[in-house]
Amino acid sequence: MLVKSMRKYFLLSAATALTMPVMTAEAVEGETLFDEIIVSSSRIKKSGFEAPTPVTVLGVEDMEARGTSNVADIINELPGFSGTRTPTSTSLNSRGSGTNAIDLRGLGGNRNLVLVNGRRHVPTDEFGNVDMNVIPTLAVKRIEVVTGGASAAWGSDAVSGVVNVIYDKTLEGLKVEAQYGISGQGDAENYRLSMAFGSAVAEGRGHILIAADYNDHKGIPLATARDWSLRHPGILPNAADTGPNDGIPANIIRNNVGLFLASPNGVTLPGGPLGNLEFLPDGTAIPRALGTIGGVMMAGGSGSFLSDSAALYIPVERKNVMAAFDYDITEDVNFYFEGSAGQSNSNGALVNSFSFGIPIKSGNSYLPASVQTIMTDTGTGSLALFRTNSEFGPISSVSQTVNYRFVAGLKGDLNDNWSWDAYYQYGRSDFSNRQINNLLPGNMALAADAVTDPITGNPVCATALSGVDPNCVPINLFGVGSPSQDAIDYVTGTSISDTILKQQVAAASVSGDLFEGWAGPISTSFGLEYRKESLKREVDDLSERALFLITNAQPLEGDYNVKEVFGEVLVPLLNEETSGQSLNFNGALRYTDYSTSGTVATWKAGLTYDPISELRIRGTISRDIRAPSIGEVFLKTLLLFENVTNPFTGNTDFSRILNTGNTELKEESALTKTFGMVYSPDWLENFQASVDWYDIDITDSIQSVSSQSIIDACFSGKAEFCNLIKFAPDNTIQEITNKLLNLGTFQVRGIDFEARYLTVLDNDDTVGLKILGSYVYDKNVAADGVTEVNYAGEVGSASGFGLPKWKIRANVSYETGGFGLFSQLRYVGAGKYNIQWGPEELADAENNIAAEIYVDLSARYRFEQGSLEGVELFGGINNVFDNDPPVIPLDFIGPTATNAVHYDVVGRSFYFGVRAQF
Repeated sequence: MLVKSMRKYFLLSAATALTMPVMTAEAVEGETLFDEIIVSSSRIKKSGFEAPTPVTVLGVEDMEARGTSNVADIINELPGFSGTRTPTSTSLNSRGSGTNAIDLRGLGGNRNLVLVNGRRHVPTDEFGNVDMNVIPTLAVKRIEVVTGGASAAWGSDAVSGVVNVIYDKTLEGLKVEAQYGISGQGDAENYRLSMAFGSAVAEGRGHILIAADYNDHKGIPLATARDWSLRHPGILPNAADTGPNDGIPANIIRNNVGLFLASPNGVTLPGGPLGNLEFLPDGTAIPRALGTIGGVMMAGGSGSFLSDSAALYIPVERKNVMAAFDYDITEDVNFYFEGSAGQSNSNGALVNSFSFGIPIKSGNSYLPASVQTIMTDTGTGSLALFRTNSEFGPISSVSQTVNYRFVAGLKGDLNDNWSWDAYYQYGRSDFSNRQINNLLPGNMALAADAVTDPITGNPVCATALSGVDPNCVPINLFGVGSPSQDAIDYVTGTSISDTILKQQVAAASVSGDLFEGWAGPISTSFGLEYRKESLKREVDDLSERALFLITNAQPLEGDYNVKEVFGEVLVPLLNEETSGQSLNFNGALRYTDYSTSGTVATWKAGLTYDPISELRIRGTISRDIRAPSIGEVFLKTLLLFENVTNPFTGNTDFSRILNTGNTELKEESALTKTFGMVYSPDWLENFQASVDWYDIDITDSIQSVSSQSIIDACFSGKAEFCNLIKFAPDNTIQEITNKLLNLGTFQVRGIDFEARYLTVLDNDDTVGLKILGSYVYDKNVAADGVTEVNYAGEVGSASGFGLPKWKIRANVSYETGGFGLFSQLRYVGAGKYNIQWGPEELADAENNIAAEIYVDLSARYRFEQGSLEGVELFGGINNVFDNDPPVIPLDFIGPTATNAVHYDVVGRSFYFGVRAQF
């Protein structure tokens, strides 16, 4: 029968506690098909306690069946996660391109805590995210996902949950793996070579583990590699619309929608004697062909497709090594050490640079003669040129993350019921970013002011002729391909930022039984933790002065320390052996003192109740937090200028905008509730099903709002926003301080469900079935703390907050002898392009996006005898039916014509390889 009650005590090497049954394929008929493992839902070291917080476990079998080369890939397939920051969804992320972070509940990668062997991983950016690219894969034994608030047990950031990556510290022998993959289109090539070695040492008193991974994914460098992307969908105003409530949508979706504002040749906008011209490479000017214009976009005509130059899948190269050592100093004291180093490199094209409204003066050396004649005849002093600079090469983000992590500790037993653990951890992440081909608008303006040298008769910059800038190189912007390489070199540059993050942690904990209660032992775990994090970012001089077209990273330096005291208790209230029912209470409390945001207490209370042997009911309520990150607190002021509408005067003011961090930020706070049940019927051995409801309500979310929103809030009477505005005596808005504030709210509510079954057939073959699902019915977001919108069911990219209501992952496995088959279905439910739009804004046929189903297949064959014993061949096909993603309208410079957070942009792909264990 399925294990339902386990009362044996175990002394665990990590502070973990929830016992869960996991299916294994090695079972034989008549024996249980589940093995007992320990997962990290609680710090109390007792395998007999199944904590009330839901947990999902991914074992090495899951990763092998999917040919996973990155732990983030298998995690992001879980229904509760969104691929918010992956190599396919960061195509327009200038500094985070190619990263592979995990995002539980779509609340952001810095609101789920990443642990390695039960200890916090060092962040890889200034906002607290962890790039999973730096974690080795082959050394992983399992991944544990706590899908509920866990700040009281594990600390800040565990708002949506905890992901704990566990290394295989019991490995004996050598494991090697080589894998090759490619898409059905002949791109997205990827290579992987991994090894892991484990062995007992010192006559069994110690154990050593060494592992290394190398993975090179060539990616898909251009969005134009897929036909669906070449449709260039976009949203335009509907000319047939006559006004509100007319039954005619105000917007329509059309293909072949490009940028109206510019073309690669260079254009002028309609109006005036020089309006609506396009300049050709042969030096002539013609009337520009116009299509259907809608704002800055246009269907048909002569425009630009900025998205075509973006990478569809950012190439990423990963290198990881790790080592772990455990040694029993005495029978009761164990020394342990973990060390790892990882490097991730990415190089992804972002977008072609663009120049909107470059002034070209009369007399410019490169002006077509016909245009110069019009300017002379009409007395026009200049024209405004709009172009995209395709010949410059796309602005590309070249990033490298290097991560180091070292842990050394002691743990041991005080007696049969008490154990202790103390460790020191040091982590460091070095992040460097180079943005090549980044436009320098100031240099572009100087180079575009080209006049004729009276001595040589050649074009020359006016500033060079006057001696102000002798290095200026004149640029011909009339017609694609006209700029010289020397001119391109003058108007472009490489923006640079280098960041070092450091983390130090010292912690100690004790776990054991306090005394015997009326229904069993009262157990506890308590301890202390000290953590210090620091960051320093240096940038080039041009970025610091905000002279590049995009990004302009600013210097950043800051640090904070955290002192924490935590405790947890388990109180059995009913004893199954005496009452036939089991009831346990679990409570946790953590008191935290941040040097930046002050003190805060987090807590959790939960119950598990077994009214009958087949059913477990569980529920929790917790107070969880996310403390402000270094980037949010210490972000240096960046000066920008903006035209804003002044409701106090009715005028438009050209104001200074100071974008800055906020040293007065306090922690985000969440109230998390879960309730669910686990069903394990006696009449069906080796079957288990669970369903859990959750409600995460975040207040004081750290957000920034637009400058105009600050003004409007002040005008409506909110004094705290008026304090951010500097007025002149005549009420002209001179300056706005746009700093991060604790003002947003998030609420996510939904249901998770899971079922699994494994059976042995008459011929000893095994069949396994597993389904994981998530239904999100509320994702209420008020980024400004006022206007709340439910984004559940939005699968377009209109807001960036949306989540599919339904996501399901189901698989079937079959094993016979050394041969195994695995099939998987991934389901992304139907939704809306824009959840806030009804039929008056967009027709249902265009706003409704159909569900997507992806089917994956894999197979393996293990040699079980002879000279090849221990060798396994494997291969698989992802997206077997080559489903294209739903085509979703582009925005101004959207990277792809779909939402790569939710959908597969690669198409059908193949992988095959060999693994062996000796």
